[in-house]
Amino acid sequence: MRRETENTLLLIIGIALVMVTVTGAYTRYVKPTMLPWLAVSAAVVIALALVAIARDVRGGGAGHEHAGHVHRNGIVWLLVVPVVLLIFVVPPALSARAAAPAAVTVTAARSFPPLPDGAAPTVSLPEVLMRVAVGPVGGLDGRQITTTGFTMRDGDRVDLAKIVIICCAADAQLARLHLSGPAAAGAAALPENTWLQVAGTVPAGQTYSGTASIPTLEVSKIARIDPPANTYG
Repeated sequence: MRRETENTLLLIIGIALVMVTVTGAYTRYVKPTMLPWLAVSAAVVIALALVAIARDVRGGGAGHEHAGHVHRNGIVWLLVVPVVLLIFVVPPALSARAAAPAAVTVTAARSFPPLPDGAAPTVSLPEVLMRVAVGPVGGLDGRQITTTGFTMRDGDRVDLAKIVIICCAADAQLARLHLSGPAAAGAAALPENTWLQVAGTVPAGQTYSGTASIPTLEVSKIARIDPPANTYG
């Protein structure tokens, strides 16, 4: 591969990192907390490319390459295709079927801070599962809460689900609650992957491990909402 080709590819990769960072598309791949690392990586890659290009210009060019390697340049430039697609094409969020069940391992009774004030405080769906997993110390038994997620079919019933990523999309896990109660039929009538804000009560005495047991939320109210900018948040 010619040095000019190497340097150009490196520069394009750096620009791609900048674009997915600036546009927010990076949240399709990694957690928002990775933003500083992505920004630093983009700056380093672009700086390396520019330094290499400047060095070659001062040195009078990278020289001639061997004739036997010329035919490889076309294949090498195919590497640019996925990088360019990364800049201009934002992939859809992972589907619920593509994520493994979220597992919570409880080694000791973990206490949680009190729920926020209000008749139906907002609790993220993953936190609901973690509080249920630790039992009464989770503070949800018999409490009315509000949470959000998207609808997911499970046989003849409907779940409220959310995909959670620990670091990146490769480790995505599916967190979900079975919906029951007076408003569950309204949720079941909606298309799958409809984003909802729901209010309901968490029945006491439930358990959660992420596989065999999925907690239930007795829903009293549902409202359709727009998908959040970061669907993994």
